[in-house]
Amino acid sequence: MDCGEEESGPRFRAEPPFRIEFSNSSGAEVRCSADGAPPPRISWQNREGANARDIPGIRYMRSDGTLVFPPFSREDYRQDVHDTLYQCLASNNVGAIISKETHVRGG
Repeated sequence: MDCGEEESGPRFRAEPPFRIEFSNSSGAEVRCSADGAPPPRISWQNREGANARDIPGIRYMRSDGTLVFPPFSREDYRQDVHDTLYQCLASNNVGAIISKETHVRGG
């Protein structure tokens, strides 16, 4: 970091919406982005506060912080993934912020 740059905590540039509904044939993307110095890391947590880890073919997070639910077969439906609450967390060494809850409902 240059001497003239001041560090600042994260600020949301785009918070996720209150609700996302999608069909299993379309899938969905939930966007979240934040600014700060240094640039914040984006992560997602579920309603229990645990990190929403990648589940191959079911849910993953892109490098830009977008939470992606690809199209899935009815047999792959999981209530704990496809019908639950998520929150976006933006953090850097100055601080952390958390978004309002987003209700994701797919099926």
